[in-house]
Amino acid sequence: MPMDFQDPLSSFLSDKALSVPLSQVILFTLFMTLCLLFGRHKLGLMISYAFVFFWGFVFNRTYFIDLLGNTNSGLYAYTLFGFFMAVLAVVGMFQRG
Repeated sequence: MPMDFQDPLSSFLSDKALSVPLSQVILFTLFMTLCLLFGRHKLGLMISYAFVFFWGFVFNRTYFIDLLGNTNSGLYAYTLFGFFMAVLAVVGMFQRG
């Protein structure tokens, strides 16, 4: 018996497939391997965040437009919060710990 989701967010997150181009997966794997080989763990985390942020936007763009309507406020909020998280990650990279 399939689940019936009443919440739009739950229905948005359920039953989705993600297909990432092989060239991007190879590039991501290459970057992560280089970061691990050279011991640049914080840089690897930042690169991983950038790829996930990019994939999250590119592959869910139509769903965001359907969910938020044809307004630009959702796009601005996604970009603003993503940039804010990146700034926090860069600041965290410079902290000793």
